[in-house]
Amino acid sequence: MSKLISNLISKPLIKQMIKYAIVGVIGTVINLSILYVLTEFFHIHYIFSEIVAFVLAALNNYILDKIWTFKENIQTELIKKWFQFILINLIALAVNLTILFILVEFFYIWYIFAEVLAICGAFLINFFGNRTWTFNNNTKNSNPK
Repeated sequence: MSKLISNLISKPLIKQMIKYAIVGVIGTVINLSILYVLTEFFHIHYIFSEIVAFVLAALNNYILDKIWTFKENIQTELIKKWFQFILINLIALAVNLTILFILVEFFYIWYIFAEVLAICGAFLINFFGNRTWTFNNNTKNSNPK
């Protein structure tokens, strides 16, 4: 049990989580910008705007996470890893859209602020899902024994 806890809070894990969060902030800026522009200027419903914004932000995050956070060669299993990454992110998107919808429709929170809260809610699913499945080649060696 203590080994599990020490692996969960190891320095390499914390470092990866911080990098993942930085990439996530960049992705969040992309997401919120596209969401706002599509919703306010093109009058697309916020749910559909969020789906487009999500896909573009996810592509950005995938590339940055692959080469910076998890230090993988961009050409190594590019399509397979993208497929894994997008599957994890689709699960997180489902959580994100659920939180977004509830906050906007039931609590009348402005959709941009609600989206920030929804992204926070999906962060752990994204990080641990992608760390465990998508980028697992580098995470197996990152925990000191």
